[in-house]
Amino acid sequence: MIKPIYVHGSGSISIQPTFEPGYCFDSILSFAQNPVPAYEPDYKALIPAMQLRRMNKSMRMAIFASRLALQQADRTAVDAIITGSGLGCLKDSERFVEALLAEEGQSLNPTPFIQSTHNMAAAAIALVLKCKGYNMTYVNNANSFESALLDGMVYLTEHPNDTMLLGGVDEAGERTTQFWDIAGYLKREVPTIPTPLEGAATPGEIAAEGATFFVVSGQPGARTYGKVTAVETSLETDDTVVLLSRFLQRNGLDADAIDAVFMGYNGDSRYDGIYRNLGHSLFPATLQLGFKHLLGEYDTVVASALAIALQLLNEQRIPSSLRLNDVEPKELKRILIYTQRRGKNHGLILVEQ
Repeated sequence: MIKPIYVHGSGSISIQPTFEPGYCFDSILSFAQNPVPAYEPDYKALIPAMQLRRMNKSMRMAIFASRLALQQADRTAVDAIITGSGLGCLKDSERFVEALLAEEGQSLNPTPFIQSTHNMAAAAIALVLKCKGYNMTYVNNANSFESALLDGMVYLTEHPNDTMLLGGVDEAGERTTQFWDIAGYLKREVPTIPTPLEGAATPGEIAAEGATFFVVSGQPGARTYGKVTAVETSLETDDTVVLLSRFLQRNGLDADAIDAVFMGYNGDSRYDGIYRNLGHSLFPATLQLGFKHLLGEYDTVVASALAIALQLLNEQRIPSSLRLNDVEPKELKRILIYTQRRGKNHGLILVEQ
């Protein structure tokens, strides 16, 4: 039986200043573009300048976010590292392919190729921390972080005394987002953050980027911000209401046992109806919260939702910018996170105090 995992610290970089101490979406940065780049910190505060010179954006974000998580957990080392990344170090991948075409395969710089792999961020963290333990990266589209989370739960069930870094990271590439625009994935009609939802939604998503990491273990400790008790993914489903109902039943719960539900509304009128139907059917009397309308869309953005959920459980305060309805819970003890992307890759994460 897979056991819950306990979170002792988190760190996050996104298009909002989530790396700043105490930030909880009371003030929101606005954007009118697509894609939206991450709001980046002063990396030199936690990463030596000489190391920074050799790192691409994914590596910088991942190492900085993991350092923040370690600081919050008051730790300097871990036994294992697991990451999820839908597209990996995308800009180096694009750079290598463009050089390959331009040079016709001759006189290529190997660095972009070496740093283009999906597991480069996890490898860079391991090198910095001198962690020689279990190191795994999961690449599963918009379920990449959930896959990493599942593996983390299995690992810590088998190694209950270990501590690990677990996170998700994705960066936005120039060429790839151009391809997405051609394919009709991106929002063209007045793309803005915060993204209008419900009746004001229009076709397309706003692409973004970010990295969120957690220090987790199989045991509670002096600094424990919450626990993840269940995770589930599904590539496709004919009925999301049935999918969530069965998930709750398998965990001995019903909809009334959920104090708040995070749903991945991103302003794409073609798919936001999935969340709307779910809210009306299962959670009409439950506090409903959003996050993608403030953070944009990328494959591992759900990791940021988990960080926000843990913060809300600890602070017992709900910023108005996250609210999708006006329900007031008596107390936040259990939060459900549900997300999908373009009608596929459904993910469920159950978080408790």
